[in-house]
Amino acid sequence: MKLKLMTLLIATLSFSAIVLKAQQPDESRIKIMRTEKPGVLRLVHAITTTEPVTVRFITDQGIVSSDEITGSFPKGLSKRYDIRQISSKDFHMEISTSRLTVTYHIVPSIDKKTFNSYLEKTVHNYDVLASRN
Repeated sequence: MKLKLMTLLIATLSFSAIVLKAQQPDESRIKIMRTEKPGVLRLVHAITTTEPVTVRFITDQGIVSSDEITGSFPKGLSKRYDIRQISSKDFHMEISTSRLTVTYHIVPSIDKKTFNSYLEKTVHNYDVLASRN
């Protein structure tokens, strides 16, 4: 009897973990990648979305550029950005939807032909459910 109960408990916990993981957007599926063209980076947002995706480039002076991508993207989206015009030695790139905001720290090389990107912050925006008292 204990073996059946333990097996049922493990199966229930495993199923719950799978369901919870399937419902959350995965920030690791939002990447900043290099391209073959110097000074150009590529945003890969590999999450299905039908809502707007906002991209902001932020320096210590504030927002220097922004882009709002609208449409339906059942397989995610990919977009290139020329970062050579950003004069700051480093900057942040913020990618946000209504459910998830991901911030990358971008450090261009001195010649602005290559860069390194570091995931800095992830904020999940969960829907609030009403409760009855």
